[in-house]
Amino acid sequence: MSRVVEQTKAEIRFALNQLAARNGQHEFETLSRMLARTTVTRNVLPATGPVAAGGDQGRDFETYHTEMAGQTQQLGHDLGMRDSDGVGFTCTLQQDNIGSKIRGDVDKIQAEGTAVRFVLAYCEVNIPVARRHDLQLQIRTQHGIHLEIFDGNGIAELLAHHATFWIAEEYLHLPGRVLPPPPDRPDWYEADLTRWRTTAEPVLSWGNYVDLAGCLRYAYLTREGREDIPFWLEKLAPLLGDDVPTPLRHAARHQSILAHHLGLGSMRPIDHLTAVEINAATTSADPNLLSDATVLLLLTCGAFARGETSHTADQIMIWNRALTARIDELLTRSPRPGETCSLLESLATLKMQPDLDQVATAGAPYQIADATTDFTISERVQAVTANELTPVDVPSVDRSGAMDAFARLAEALPDAPLYPVEHASRFLTLHTPLLVDEPQFDALADVFDRRLAESLGNDAASEKALDRAGALFNVGRLLDGLRHLHRARLSLFHGEAGFRLIEATLATAEAYQQLSLYAAAKYYGLVAAALTQREDPDLYPQGLFKAAAADYHQGNWVSSTQLACAALVAHGLLAEQAFDFERHTWLAAALFELANIKALADKLDASYKDLVDDTISDAGVSGLLDFFVHEVSRDGAPWWDDTDAEQHIAQVVEQLGRPPFADAGPHRRMRFQCLGVTWTVEFDSQEPDVAVGERFTATLQIALAHFASADPALVPTRVKVLVAPGTSSTDPAIEQVESTPTETCFRCTLATIEHHEPEVYEAVTQQTLAAVATVIATVSALPDDRWSVLLDQAFEQGLPSITTFAMPYDVLFQGATQNHRLRLTLNEQRPLVSNDTACSTAGSGLEFPNIPGPGYSLSHSQDEVRFKYENLPRLMRPTLAALRQAPTFAATVAVLRERGWLDWHILLATHGVAKNARLYHRSQVSLDDTEAVRELFLAPEPENDPVPLRYFSLSSLEQALNITLPASATTMWKLTLRQHPIDIDAARRLLITRYGWASDDVEHEDPFQPRP
Repeated sequence: MSRVVEQTKAEIRFALNQLAARNGQHEFETLSRMLARTTVTRNVLPATGPVAAGGDQGRDFETYHTEMAGQTQQLGHDLGMRDSDGVGFTCTLQQDNIGSKIRGDVDKIQAEGTAVRFVLAYCEVNIPVARRHDLQLQIRTQHGIHLEIFDGNGIAELLAHHATFWIAEEYLHLPGRVLPPPPDRPDWYEADLTRWRTTAEPVLSWGNYVDLAGCLRYAYLTREGREDIPFWLEKLAPLLGDDVPTPLRHAARHQSILAHHLGLGSMRPIDHLTAVEINAATTSADPNLLSDATVLLLLTCGAFARGETSHTADQIMIWNRALTARIDELLTRSPRPGETCSLLESLATLKMQPDLDQVATAGAPYQIADATTDFTISERVQAVTANELTPVDVPSVDRSGAMDAFARLAEALPDAPLYPVEHASRFLTLHTPLLVDEPQFDALADVFDRRLAESLGNDAASEKALDRAGALFNVGRLLDGLRHLHRARLSLFHGEAGFRLIEATLATAEAYQQLSLYAAAKYYGLVAAALTQREDPDLYPQGLFKAAAADYHQGNWVSSTQLACAALVAHGLLAEQAFDFERHTWLAAALFELANIKALADKLDASYKDLVDDTISDAGVSGLLDFFVHEVSRDGAPWWDDTDAEQHIAQVVEQLGRPPFADAGPHRRMRFQCLGVTWTVEFDSQEPDVAVGERFTATLQIALAHFASADPALVPTRVKVLVAPGTSSTDPAIEQVESTPTETCFRCTLATIEHHEPEVYEAVTQQTLAAVATVIATVSALPDDRWSVLLDQAFEQGLPSITTFAMPYDVLFQGATQNHRLRLTLNEQRPLVSNDTACSTAGSGLEFPNIPGPGYSLSHSQDEVRFKYENLPRLMRPTLAALRQAPTFAATVAVLRERGWLDWHILLATHGVAKNARLYHRSQVSLDDTEAVRELFLAPEPENDPVPLRYFSLSSLEQALNITLPASATTMWKLTLRQHPIDIDAARRLLITRYGWASDDVEHEDPFQPRP
């Protein structure tokens, strides 16, 4: 291509020389003027006149004064010109004494006429660089102006550009064969550009507008078309006149404003047009005009942040309020359904606009570093989606109001079946990180996704869900992003969406990996590999590697070694440029993990070393691994080189939270933290046991992540589940066994899959999910009715399809085991860590919540506390009166207060001790008579019959409060503690952290102060 361009320059240069040979001064002057208008500044007029009237004063043409900004073109900007600068031009075909000719013309320009800061000289003869610099220095010294010289070679260079070649074609009469290669632009655009450059057709009609606007839109929306924007604006200019019909003038103005902002990077040249358009919309009843004005206002707000407009923050906010008020007024008039939808979409947009009033109050400047033209619109959206650009953190006018407007739009959509929601959906998606915490967000996203699926197909809806997921992942909202990723993936699960489906499945595996839910990550990695089609061979090994990486992080290094090697083999066979690390970014991580495994295996006994070495050797990746280790060692030896086996193991436990080669022995233990609970799943290392054990663990992790946003109020305790396989016809069985006050233990038997039928898959999914739900419910403090609602909502949201996507875990596990001849264990090997208590930390958003729990409110809590101060003294009046007089009890109260007990805690414990003493020592009530026991505790004590002081020791009060705590959780906050036995310390932590147990109090008299 460079040879073609050079040939074009040569032909132009020859034509210029021929122009000089035939003394074509007039043609050269016209050519120079057209070139100046196209590349330097648009406000150029010929400077003609009779000699008697002073001639052209040395100026072959000159700029004229204009108040319209934006006249300076790119080359002018490069030279340092401003729109207000005066510029003189001189051009000549003179061959000799060219320096004297240029100096003489500059002297004349400076002597008479409008003052100039720049003179541009166009000449056919070539001028050496040193001579040109010398002339520029002389002119700057003598006149203080900037001289720029374009000689024959320089002019040929400018004319050889695709955007200016038409000048050479017209004035040098060059044939079309020398046209330089166009940018990568569509044929229709090139044809329209050629036609409009050669036509003198007046621009008067809607037809002209439609033709020009299509070309202009292409020009300002793409990088390839930007060079033509001034040309199209000039062609469109006649439609901006006052004599043009109002609708046509509005359309032309709107496109001109967009072109200046998005294509030229400044709204200043058309600020006056922006004001006219927005002001007109504030009194209009046309929803389309209001929609256009809303778009212009948002662009103006962005231009304000970039310093690309002269409109002020105050003016922008005045317009926002005026447009909002106008839309509110029109909505009260019951417009037609389609108009209602358009108005509500504009209203939502206005309410999401940056609130420049709040910005001013906060004192933080609203500034955006990049220029508008640094990106095209599509490039900017992609950059935001990829987290390469971070939206400015600035308050919106009214985010809740925006969601209300979108909600009203969703309600109006059924009455407007043809209304296009793609723009509203895109707007909602773009603002996902700002709106995701609004209560209505998910429901509205569902509405718009369904409407998109109906009108444009499932893939369109899926793309929006994927975009939302990506935006949320980029800002660290993994759980929220995962929720939308599940929606996208479920929508893509059909025969024609293979590539996108697998990418979404891989992204799901990565999300669970980031959340430290490695069993779930392994499951989705295996799903991705199993779904891979022949046309997507590069994705198959990525799925295997996701599974290998998940096993690596949960300490299952026997499995990880074999899966990683299988992934590398498949990658080498299927992928293009297989070992290009920049192209395949996952390779480095895979090899690093494999290198770490091998380094430890080399320090252990032969069974570990042989397994790892044989697997690597059989896969044929020994050389690749050695090369990788050599490369990473260039900057220093890997951390494991200077450690012995014991130190290496300790370092792995510290880094991963699990011991290495945890799957080497006859039994497996998978442990993780989630929502405050430490979960342990144990099973044997035989194939059926591993299949059901890992299936249970993956389902548990997926369910916990799904429940997290709904907040199941889990007690921060420990749970252990012993999983074993049954037969395919085995009914699932789960029961609590050998639980302790600090760990709830279950034994679970799950059916295996022996017949590959949809009914079997569905039954296994339901059985596993039922067992998982039983385990979670046991440590949830939600009352039965609220837990039931949460579970129903999860099923409505597709939890079964998320826990078993495409195919059950067992099928994937068995397929991987058989296809890659996986060895599941190193028999007779003991765990490398004898006391395995390590646990990986919870992923982001899955920590024990430190926000108020479900059902909590401060006012209700204080009401309950107030009632206790009023009621408890009444129920134990004789005993409390006696205790107030006892110095030993006063000392006990002082100790408890020092330990952080509130007075109502002490009252609760005191009441519990007093009533239990009566129950066991003074009452004839049977402990089996629950109602009688309850009546005793709620009834006032007999007068003049206090419980003796000896019962109220420090330890007895502590024990009484522990016993009272579950009942208090139920009575005060309607919680249900289902553990048997209850982990009191964990329950107390739940109440302290989330229900104000240690902090909520009210003003009260000292209940233990002696009374006169």
